[in-house]
Amino acid sequence: MTETAPETNPDPLQNRGDRWDTWYKPASMRPEPVPPAISGGGTGGTDETAPELPEPVAPTEAPPPETPEPPEPKRPSFAVYNDWTALGRPGLYYHGMRGGKGDKPPEPFDLWVCSPIHVEAITASPQGDSFGRLLRFVNPDGQWREWAMPMRLLNAGGDEMRAELLDLGVRINPEARARLNAWLMQSSPRRRVTAATRTGWHGPELFIMPRQTIGEGDVIYQSEHPAADQFTAGGNLSGWREELAGLAVGNPVLVFAVSVGFAGPLFERVASHTGHGFHLVGDSSSGKTTGLHAAASVWGGPEFVRTWRATGNGLEGIAAALNDTLLCLDEISEADNREIGGTVYALGNGVGKTRAARTGAARHAYRWRVAMLSTGERTLAAHMAEGGHRQKAGQSVRLLDIPASRAHGVFDELHGHEGGRSLADAIKRAAGRHYGHAGPEFVRRLIDDPRDMGGELERALALPCFAGRDGLEGRAAKGFALAGIAGELATEYGVTGWPEGEAMQAAADLFAAWASAKGEGVTEDRQVCDAVAAFIDAHADTRFTDLETEAKVTTHAGRAGWWRETHGVREYLFTSTGLRAACPGFDTTRIAQALDAAGWLSDKESGHGKRSKQVRTSEGKKRLYVVRLPDEGDDHGAG
Repeated sequence: MTETAPETNPDPLQNRGDRWDTWYKPASMRPEPVPPAISGGGTGGTDETAPELPEPVAPTEAPPPETPEPPEPKRPSFAVYNDWTALGRPGLYYHGMRGGKGDKPPEPFDLWVCSPIHVEAITASPQGDSFGRLLRFVNPDGQWREWAMPMRLLNAGGDEMRAELLDLGVRINPEARARLNAWLMQSSPRRRVTAATRTGWHGPELFIMPRQTIGEGDVIYQSEHPAADQFTAGGNLSGWREELAGLAVGNPVLVFAVSVGFAGPLFERVASHTGHGFHLVGDSSSGKTTGLHAAASVWGGPEFVRTWRATGNGLEGIAAALNDTLLCLDEISEADNREIGGTVYALGNGVGKTRAARTGAARHAYRWRVAMLSTGERTLAAHMAEGGHRQKAGQSVRLLDIPASRAHGVFDELHGHEGGRSLADAIKRAAGRHYGHAGPEFVRRLIDDPRDMGGELERALALPCFAGRDGLEGRAAKGFALAGIAGELATEYGVTGWPEGEAMQAAADLFAAWASAKGEGVTEDRQVCDAVAAFIDAHADTRFTDLETEAKVTTHAGRAGWWRETHGVREYLFTSTGLRAACPGFDTTRIAQALDAAGWLSDKESGHGKRSKQVRTSEGKKRLYVVRLPDEGDDHGAG
């Protein structure tokens, strides 16, 4: 494994050893790429900053031989015991009084409510709403867990709250449910914690994840569904770097996929970015999903990979839960081809639908910034076409189709494996062993990096390999360049172990592949021209009348216009209705604009902006659009 490509290899970035000086600090000012400290696979975070509690004892069904007598409590009151006492098993108890009628004095009683649980703090959003309680409790394995519980879950009897606690391992006495609610309602600890209701950045030096807080600040993630946490961790970072990231070197598709995994935290550092989406297109069993698992391992385990088989509303909720990180979606053909266009718009825009609450007031819409990585055997345009919809330019730039067919499936370098399948299996095994460490470590190092990432992006875009031929390509170039920067930063921080330049080279290669597959010209212009050409090919003899003989149209679909021959070349004279029939979803002005830009309108009235012409027909003068298809050898068409 070498750090520089052989001089004989083509390098679109050129000057491989010097190009980083244009946007990275000089080596003397750069932090040393020392591998970060490795934790033993735990999630870390908030448990390190919370007040220490007595170490719990793993629950047993029988008390130890000797149990201490607890001090006499005030009555009525609640108390939490983390170990067995003379009262019985560990847990939250209600100490009350009952009876006492007539001459009979009330008697004390002690009611076990649930397994050990503590209210550590009152939580609230920075805006002073979304109040909750930070709970700390013991699960059946004897481990402390935390949950910032929204107080709203105590509404209507608290059934939702108890369901979540049961799911997290808290044992609750069914005969004392109301006591648990009462205890939570009356609890008022002194500590105050800011509640983050979404993951990701909360200020420039604080990054929130469901089970850990990276950076300085007394902030915790608050969610109604704490068990829905996919930011899991396993193995260790050094294993991920050696067993997975090492196999990516020399494989641009894999390097780029992993780089996209690091791009999410950069969006907040770059103005006006809500996210970018990349769609790896290739044959079945070529290794596309392997790239998806490699990228997902930056933040979590195999379950971090989702499927396109979900409703638009469901994907909005998932994207919001993964804010500032990565959304992995496998196999686009499983998505509803009638809805996927709107879903791509929503995911790319970073804003969900506005919905009404029961009161009729508008609920807060989901918001997110995510890097999106998708796979499929078909492009987004092909999948939408199957559902009778055309892809718009805005959708194509929000989910960029990347041809992923290389020498061995999606791979170029096999690293000693006998084939692409063997390499893919090795990568998937590594992603299942070591995951969830690289992303958080990247964020830790990013917090301490003072560089202006917006400026770094502008300098990267100035490289010749990211030069766009039009506005759409320029916007796409930002996504590719930002992923390249993310990969290079991860290398500089000691996370990936890649040679310097590997990630940016991969980004440049795949940007070139995307631009080549897209072709020249504005995407919508090409769609219009392709649609018009296809319409003429299908209906030239049935929906067009000979202008000279006025032969009648025989189809029931209706006439789209006339045709005539000029200097031996057939021209098609479309009515406005005919143009719209040829290009559903576009208005007449937009269709004519695209045809004119391609040079397909052969006869127009003189005057600024005129694209049609008055033509005499048997039905009188008609304003028609005269279209002449280019010869196959012409180079002035739609591209």
